[in-house]
Amino acid sequence: MKIIRFPYSLFGIFGLVGLIMCMIGVCILVSGKRFEAAAETVTGTITAIEDYRDADGDRHYQAYVDYSYQGRLYTKVRLNYYSSGMYEGEEIELKIDPQNPRNAKAKNSYLVAGLILSGMGVVFLLVGVVPTIIGMKKSAREKELLRSGKILYATVEQIGINPGYTVNGRHPYVVYCSYTDEFSGVIYRFKSNNIWTNPEPVLQEGSEIRVFVDGRDYSRYYVDVEGCMQNKVIDYT
Repeated sequence: MKIIRFPYSLFGIFGLVGLIMCMIGVCILVSGKRFEAAAETVTGTITAIEDYRDADGDRHYQAYVDYSYQGRLYTKVRLNYYSSGMYEGEEIELKIDPQNPRNAKAKNSYLVAGLILSGMGVVFLLVGVVPTIIGMKKSAREKELLRSGKILYATVEQIGINPGYTVNGRHPYVVYCSYTDEFSGVIYRFKSNNIWTNPEPVLQEGSEIRVFVDGRDYSRYYVDVEGCMQNKVIDYT
């Protein structure tokens, strides 16, 4: 039997990628700041902008500059930065490594790369961390309900498909059930977590199923499909 649990591994990958991107972004910012602190400033001229396509067919651009440093002319030096506003003949402020004058970088170019990478890293980190925290809280709440929650014996109303969730082209099943309070006459309806295995061999419309609820707040509940199917359906597919 396969019960869909919160995909910690998937979101964990997002979080890890985000953390790595943040670390690389910070490293770029730190190293760039150190470089500019030790570098000297010169004015260069963009002499060529070449375009090329990568293996995926995406177009990229590479700018080249000429500049003079300590009486020596450096020509067609590959620049580490390009923006759509650049044009041939444009004068641009450069930072030069005194120990290696052909090592020229556009002023503050490290900020662009570092901030973009760090920003993307934060987004990935949030995508990974926030759902994981929510999922962990949900799992902890379900365990607490199974341990000390009030048990209601609900009636299965429908076994359906969750079209909003897909893995490998498959949709999970969900069980809808209801419970009628015999004293107040109030009808409570519940929906199970996603499950991979078709529960119909064990559950049908009209079947009884346990629902664990918080006695003070029925909106905090857990439909025990897993308990109904345990040792009754073993799914290796």
